[in-house]
Amino acid sequence: MTENIIENTHNDSNNPSDLSFRKPILTDGYAIYQLIKSSPPLDLNSSYLYFLQASHFADTCVVAEQNGQIISFLSAYLQPDKPQALFVWQVVVAESHRGLGLAKRMLTELLKNQPVDSAITELTCTISPSNKASQSLFNSFAKTHGLLLKTAPFIYEEHFGEGNHEAEDLYTLKTADNQKLIPYLSKQKTL
Repeated sequence: MTENIIENTHNDSNNPSDLSFRKPILTDGYAIYQLIKSSPPLDLNSSYLYFLQASHFADTCVVAEQNGQIISFLSAYLQPDKPQALFVWQVVVAESHRGLGLAKRMLTELLKNQPVDSAITELTCTISPSNKASQSLFNSFAKTHGLLLKTAPFIYEEHFGEGNHEAEDLYTLKTADNQKLIPYLSKQKTL
């Protein structure tokens, strides 16, 4: 489930050209855990999960680093019941680097990292109704890349029990004619 994307209009003197993007490795797990822990209101999972994401799911995750420090993380996975859907689970940007468009760049890097012949036709995520930053990110990404964006209810508040968690709507981004995303975006020269 996509968590709140922590990115706002704060901007400091960080130079976005000094950033590098890569797939995470196992030893990044604890740094990713600490980044998310320091970024409420993101849901913090166990550190073990981030080690798994940085190793077993590295092909569908991205870290951004500057001066050897991880300053942003995006996790995603191919849906087991719908392998043409790449589901974005969690995106976080360090407070010191917010307002630089880093979350959108992370989505682009995620897609660049997928094989050219990938069967992916949809980019999906869930977003709570109050999470305007995430809604803005995915709306902007769809517009930039000429994709359709569809939303539908997915997880209702009552599903979370007494966990005091908002509902989550499913966001689906895809081409009008359901083309494979990687070749489509490559032709559009937006990757």
